[in-house]
Amino acid sequence: MSLGFKELASVCQAIASGRQSLLLRKAGLRESTAESGFQTRHFYLLPTRYHEKKDKASGDGFQIRLRVEVIQSGDLLEWSGIEKLLPLTAYDPATLRQHFESRDQKLLHFAHIRAFLLQPEWHLPPSPSLSGCRSWFELPNPPAGLSETPIPATETSRRTAELLV
Repeated sequence: MSLGFKELASVCQAIASGRQSLLLRKAGLRESTAESGFQTRHFYLLPTRYHEKKDKASGDGFQIRLRVEVIQSGDLLEWSGIEKLLPLTAYDPATLRQHFESRDQKLLHFAHIRAFLLQPEWHLPPSPSLSGCRSWFELPNPPAGLSETPIPATETSRRTAELLV
């Protein structure tokens, strides 16, 4: 079984270009804070525009071009630590602050990742099983012939690792 994680398309783009190596998440509307953490060590990113510029899902499914491996994961419990990481991400600071403050616990889950670019892109057609405001999704097996190329480590990745210590 393969797992997919929904992430903002702009964040996926930043990861693919080496400008970001960190994922941050609180929880989707249909899951608890505990359910949205990074318990798995590798997964595919499902780029979504759902929360970007009020752009709703296009209904075209997902163009998956990234698989990631978790280097380190955990919870960030202090906003001051998150603020130091924000310049190394494509996330909107105001939205992240809102997520951090929401629900019963002030926290964001994090995953410092290593990313791999897929060739060719893996297209998943629209499906009820991939809809909804959740973080994690079970995916079918990837297509045969899919190759992966590691995205080289960058200064951003090194700085992220330093700030997470």
